[in-house]
Amino acid sequence: MRRHLIFLFLLCASCIKMEDPIGNYPVYLTLDLTFEDKALRSVPSSKAYTSKDINANTERVGFGGVLVAHAINGNFCAFDLACPNEVNRNILIKADADHLNAVCPQCGTKYEIGVEGTGAPNGVSKYYLKRYTVTGSDPRLTVTN
Repeated sequence: MRRHLIFLFLLCASCIKMEDPIGNYPVYLTLDLTFEDKALRSVPSSKAYTSKDINANTERVGFGGVLVAHAINGNFCAFDLACPNEVNRNILIKADADHLNAVCPQCGTKYEIGVEGTGAPNGVSKYYLKRYTVTGSDPRLTVTN
């Protein structure tokens, strides 16, 4: 019986989700792929949005900003620009030239954004990028949390 309790405890402990280090901040972006956001039509591609790039009366960009990517699998995905390992609004990930990874300039972790759009870490970070929801279809997309 004791062995079963230990096994049950270990099983439950392994299922505990790691706390999101970024937290919840409002996100609401509307993208128009016909005009100002047309670069996102390419596959793969990405574009970063910070408080300087939006209409502050109606739009929000989360903790550090929003990175929107158009992955090779054809899906659009969006992530917070703040590195979850650093948790600092001034340390922002940046997409590489191929738009396949976003890299943190501080810790060096690479996050997958352009193949499947998972935000999976490859480096010292144990956290995935904070993900946001993308709805709609070309030419209008909405990013929310």
